[in-house]
Amino acid sequence: MSKNQNVAFFGTSDRSIPILNALKENFNLALVVTKANRKVGRKQTLTEVAVKTWAKVNKVTYLEIKSIKESRDDIIKLLTDKEVAIGVVADFSFMIPRVIIDTPTYKLINIHFSLLPKYRGASPVQHAILNGETTTGITYYIMDKGMDTGNILTLEPYEINQNVKSGELYKLMFEHAAEILPTVLENYMSGELVPKGQDESNATYCYSKTNPTTTHIEKEDAKIDWSLSPIQIHNHIRAYNPWPIAWTTLGEIPFICLKPSKLSQTQLKVMDSEIVEGKLVIKEVQLPGKKRTDWQSFLNGYTVTN
Repeated sequence: MSKNQNVAFFGTSDRSIPILNALKENFNLALVVTKANRKVGRKQTLTEVAVKTWAKVNKVTYLEIKSIKESRDDIIKLLTDKEVAIGVVADFSFMIPRVIIDTPTYKLINIHFSLLPKYRGASPVQHAILNGETTTGITYYIMDKGMDTGNILTLEPYEINQNVKSGELYKLMFEHAAEILPTVLENYMSGELVPKGQDESNATYCYSKTNPTTTHIEKEDAKIDWSLSPIQIHNHIRAYNPWPIAWTTLGEIPFICLKPSKLSQTQLKVMDSEIVEGKLVIKEVQLPGKKRTDWQSFLNGYTVTN
């Protein structure tokens, strides 16, 4: 049945490549919708997004967009002309309006990396790690106009290693999500999977700590609060890797004495840590404009007070 079904994919990052591979292998991947080339890095070099590169290499029809509003009619026309039965959304950069969601026969299915209705929003993995969760999960649900509020097809629990960073966990979960995806889609389209509504009384959202109007991560969120417990700081460091990376000013680190003191406002990125016998052990740091270095080598330049 699978190869007779035309599917579409909406996504942007390289993390979603396993999803694309699964769709191409098991279905007729008729359309990919992704973000237009974007400026990356300090030099703001115009860079092709990974999903577009994949589509070109695999000779799959793709549409690159700068905004949903500008491209809405083009998306609807392609979904209609390609007779797309179902669409899959993962790591997409845009809010999708209902008119697009409803165009495919079986609508659009989003892959969300939490056990909904917990951790709705754009940063569920980071917040699960921040909160010290030992289990999270993958939710496949039918999109609607709300933020991760649609009817659920499948919930797949996933264990969290207590040293894994958010970037590593996302990669592992995308790979696992891709393995399950074909079965989920087939069972849904055949009628075996019956969508179930979410329990709104259990809903939580992963809002930014410093900008509660968004569920996206802000750079300021990653600043370390040294009054937290060792495990909370460790979770903080894990959660904000690979972006924006946990950071502190040198003057705020409670166990080093700065000489000269004028360095106190210098920012330090904390790349890695671990918990040893209940204590926080920082493993790797980086000063502005410098290479990453191990913690002990960094400390050699300062007086350690504790």
